[in-house]
Amino acid sequence: MISKINFIALILVFITSYSYADRNQVIENATTHFITAWQGENGQDHMNILVVSAILEKQALSANDEIAVFSGSICVGASKLTKDINPLDNTTFVTILASKGDGVNNGFVENDPIIFKIWDDSNQLEIVVQSVSYRNDISIWLTSGTFSAGATSVVDIVHNTEITQTVQFIKGSNLFSTYLIPTNTDVSVVMKSLCDSGFLLKMEDESGKSYSYSTKTKVWTNTIGSIEKTEGYLISLSSAISFQIKGKFIELPLSIPLKTGWNFISIPQTVAVDAMKIIQPLIDQKKLIKVQDELGNTIEASRKTGVWVDNIKTFYPGKSYKINLSSSSFITFQ
Repeated sequence: MISKINFIALILVFITSYSYADRNQVIENATTHFITAWQGENGQDHMNILVVSAILEKQALSANDEIAVFSGSICVGASKLTKDINPLDNTTFVTILASKGDGVNNGFVENDPIIFKIWDDSNQLEIVVQSVSYRNDISIWLTSGTFSAGATSVVDIVHNTEITQTVQFIKGSNLFSTYLIPTNTDVSVVMKSLCDSGFLLKMEDESGKSYSYSTKTKVWTNTIGSIEKTEGYLISLSSAISFQIKGKFIELPLSIPLKTGWNFISIPQTVAVDAMKIIQPLIDQKKLIKVQDELGNTIEASRKTGVWVDNIKTFYPGKSYKINLSSSSFITFQ
């Protein structure tokens, strides 16, 4: 692990070697997503922001990703990466030159909070950064998180994207799962909006544990505990409703363990998937008895011919499916 003394030395080498030519290179390294308010000009009364590490979803930002700083809604500085940022290699650090405005919305406002944004090029996604750590190894480095003409801030960026999944529920029974790990996995938290709206009647898992309301005590009781990434749930509603859940993507591949008898499986993928492709290994193992969706459609073998008939066709995100096995096994989503 790099020591504090060595880190300071790296920064000092970088700063002292940061010539006018280097500054032009940063300015000319035009971004393709973020457009600064002073595009095509040199800017004025710059603040220097040095990014020494930038992690997005546990991965370092890479070539073609972009980092920008905003003063309110105005982009006042941006840079496009040409390589991964390595905290041990000062040549990979990213310098953002933020220009001060002159009163016509063309730069930062003194003492405005610095808002960092990332352009994730591989996913074509703009992200507002959640966590920025300001280094204080040298006393003159600004750590207030605000804009100041002539100042230098040295920062580490960490961001774990919070995604929103929208699920359309019908009135009555729904088989539900999510491709997210909720920000708070407690069932009572995840289902709060449905409870507050008065639409949720009951939620059950495959073992019969429930999240239900007692008309006697006027209290919701949660025996399910937390939402699990491998599980599906039976949800009963008094009305059709659009439901939103927030969290982080489930990491794939994901193997879902299956017990003998009925299982409610999750669909951890963001796109629809061929149902037979997922359950074919269970057929090959001669363990599958039946698959059923919330409408009653099935995948099962014909009693006459023994040929498997697929009336489900597709597993959809947001849904759960019931799988009945003769003995335990597992399925895998890639």
